[in-house]
Amino acid sequence: MFFSLFLYFSCKFSDYNINPLLRVSCFIYVYSKNNMDFDVLIIGAGVVGLAVAEQFTRHHYKVLIAEKEPKIGTGVSSRNSEVIHAGIYYPKDSLKSALCLRGKHLLYEYCPQNKVGFNKTGKFIIATSKDELLLLEKIKHNASEAGLNELFLTTQQEIKNLEPDILCHGGLFSPSSGILSAHELMESLKQKVEANNGDFLFLSTVKAIEKNSQSDGYLVEIIDSSGEATEIEVSKIVNCAGLYSDEVAKVLGVFDDSYKIKFSKGNYFKFAKPKYLFRHLIYPVPLPKLHGLGVHVTIDLNGQVKFGPDVESMSGNIEDYSIDENRRESFYIAIKKYLPEISLDELVPDMTGIRPRLASENEFNDFIINEESSKGFPGIVNCIGIESPGLTASLAIGEFVFDKIK
Repeated sequence: MFFSLFLYFSCKFSDYNINPLLRVSCFIYVYSKNNMDFDVLIIGAGVVGLAVAEQFTRHHYKVLIAEKEPKIGTGVSSRNSEVIHAGIYYPKDSLKSALCLRGKHLLYEYCPQNKVGFNKTGKFIIATSKDELLLLEKIKHNASEAGLNELFLTTQQEIKNLEPDILCHGGLFSPSSGILSAHELMESLKQKVEANNGDFLFLSTVKAIEKNSQSDGYLVEIIDSSGEATEIEVSKIVNCAGLYSDEVAKVLGVFDDSYKIKFSKGNYFKFAKPKYLFRHLIYPVPLPKLHGLGVHVTIDLNGQVKFGPDVESMSGNIEDYSIDENRRESFYIAIKKYLPEISLDELVPDMTGIRPRLASENEFNDFIINEESSKGFPGIVNCIGIESPGLTASLAIGEFVFDKIK
């Protein structure tokens, strides 16, 4: 016991300037119970992994978060529009609908309480042709069926009064849509996890797992950046690996064909020089089968404007964040429908993101959040295909996963 306490305090007051795997071993000596090193291993430190970790650490579970990158939120979580979605588009009774509606409510509570930047801007979905006015009615009906009643048909003049540069035939107004700082949200969640004694392993990947028949736990081999392997035992595992969640499911032994991910790039362009001042998000009518929400106007908390994302098929699952400047032409054509005064040479590349889109060709692909007892792996949860509205839904996903395996 004396050695355990000595080792713990040596690590605790060393400013963590030691191998993180050794630091984990220090916490194991002090907090281990039930013959497990950790109650929960979470794979992936994006916004969903952090939200799941916050839930478990809040309820006094011993949690380890393993992340292959050197810091939190470097993938999907930090390369998106940073929009708080209202829950307009998704089918009734789908996870995307339920978790978006719940997550939106949780974010609007969490952000002011935890000094996370946000703005409830509201959003217009605009009809750029008379034919699209009929589609707005269908969108409104779907939203109402899913439980969102705060959606209002607006006239061309009403939109013109609020956004004078926008050309349209009418629209829908969503007052509960907004924007937030994804970075501040993730940093806040990380601080809460650490305050509740959760631990992070960066530059680390899960190499293998094995069921321990004697303890009903899982033996997990983790490889650090130097190639050194360490084995820990955990009771539960949550796969929040984003773009690589299907590959992690293979390592966990719980993969099936419905889990296959196909990368889908989303590009953004912006004005070379600031030109317009918008107060609301501006969205066109969404693409068929919800393969994208169209090239829309997004504003950040500083009022900066960007356009996107589009949908670009990728030949393989490789993280390529370059932008093909030739796509500027298609952006120009899409934007000019509602901003007729723009010129092609005003648009310059901004950023890209990659969606962890399910490879299935179904008309609609829902989130996959499965507890894997049916495959013989109780206590393992896979979160796969968590694309938009994943940021909005993140806190609700944390609740949902916790309730599955608490």
